[in-house]
Amino acid sequence: LRGPSATLGGFRPELSARRFARRVSIVSGAELAVLGDALSDAAAELERSEEAMRREQAIRADLGRYLPAELVEAIIRREASMELGGQRREITVLFADVVAFTPLSDRLPPEQVVSLLNELFTLLTGAVFRHEGTVDKFIGDCVMAIWGAPTAQPDHAARALAAARDMMRFLESANAAWRESVGVEIQLAIGVHTGEAVVGNVGSETRMEYTAIGDVVNVAARLETIARPQQILVTRATAEAAGRELPRVGEREVPGRAQKVELFEAPW
Repeated sequence: LRGPSATLGGFRPELSARRFARRVSIVSGAELAVLGDALSDAAAELERSEEAMRREQAIRADLGRYLPAELVEAIIRREASMELGGQRREITVLFADVVAFTPLSDRLPPEQVVSLLNELFTLLTGAVFRHEGTVDKFIGDCVMAIWGAPTAQPDHAARALAAARDMMRFLESANAAWRESVGVEIQLAIGVHTGEAVVGNVGSETRMEYTAIGDVVNVAARLETIARPQQILVTRATAEAAGRELPRVGEREVPGRAQKVELFEAPW
C-alpha cells in the first residue's frame, strides 16, 4: 500500500494549497481506489465552489459601481427590499461641482474632457468612500454624496465635512499633474447640509435608483451654486451636528427658500 498511500499523501497538500485541478487515480487496493475517487470528487466540488465565489465577487464589484456596499450585500443575501419607496432619515448631503466647467470643456477635445472628468470623479469618490459615505449620483460635472444612509451613522455630518476637506486636498495634488499634462486647473465649489430626507428606491418597477429626496438635498445643491471657487459652504444644521466651531459667513438668500440660510465656511 506504500504506493497508493504515497499518492494520496501527496494529494493532501495539493488540496490544502487550494490547487483543485489535480485528480487522483489509484489502480490497486479497492478501498484506496474508493478513497481516491472520493477525494477527486471533493476537489472537483471545491473547484466549482471557488469559481462560484469568484463570480459572486465579480457581481459584488460590478454592483458596487452603482449602489452602496451595504445595499449590495443586502441584495445578494436577498435581504433588501426592491420595492419603490423609502424611509425617513436624518442625513448629511454634499454637492461638489466643477467651477466654470463650460469654458474648460471648450478648450479641450471631448475625449480629453471625459478622461479628465473620470479622473476627477475617481478622486472625489475616493474621498467619499474613505469616510464611508454613499455616492448618490453624478450630474454632469457634479457629484452628490450622502452620509447616514443606507446605514445609520451618528457622526454623518462630521464624516461629510472630513470628506469635503479631503476632496479639496486631493484636488490640490491632482491639479499639479493636470497643469503639466493638459494645461488646466480644476476648482470645486462644495455645499453641505444636514436634515431629514426620504431615502430609498425611486423610479419605476423596471428602472429604479437608490437616492435621497427632500429639502435637505435641495439646500445642499443650492449652496454649491453660491459657493466661491475652492470654498466649502456649510449650514448651521451641519456645523451643529458635527460639533464644529466654523467661521460664520452670514445669512444668504438661497434659491427656492423664502427665508435666508445661515452659512459657515469649513476650512480645509
